[in-house]
Amino acid sequence: MTCQAFRWLDALAGPRPGSCFSALLLAGALLLCASCKKKEPASLTPRGQSAIIATQSAPGSAFTMSLAMNPAQPRFAHKTLFHVILNQASGAPADGAQVGVSLVMPLMDMGKNQFPLKQVGKGEYQGIGEFTMAGEWEVAVTASAQGRTGKTTFNVNVGE
Repeated sequence: MTCQAFRWLDALAGPRPGSCFSALLLAGALLLCASCKKKEPASLTPRGQSAIIATQSAPGSAFTMSLAMNPAQPRFAHKTLFHVILNQASGAPADGAQVGVSLVMPLMDMGKNQFPLKQVGKGEYQGIGEFTMAGEWEVAVTASAQGRTGKTTFNVNVGE
């Protein structure tokens, strides 16, 4: 059997008298690596009930906000589903609000990273965003409805 296709690999691997064994071995290793399972992006649909990271109400805010993310431990350069539960001060769900998220890295200016959330249920809003670097981030959620506004900031540690 001739090994014409692998002669260049033999030249890289060094001379091997009488065979293309090193080239075939290298080619097999490359094929094995190429067939490894590829990383799938995180599911953007919560499995069951999402775990709420925190529930907060900033001083002077007209709303109480709860934040959940999927995945619960976000990683940079991967899509993250943001789920916000928005309640009025009375505890009733706040429907019909304009809700948005701003991702801010306090230790480094990463530019604007904002996106709107869409209402998906009674007082529930969702949207997809992406952290651009690992480290400590602030998730600033703003909401306005019926002439009232609110803003709450959640601290999140983003993994690599």
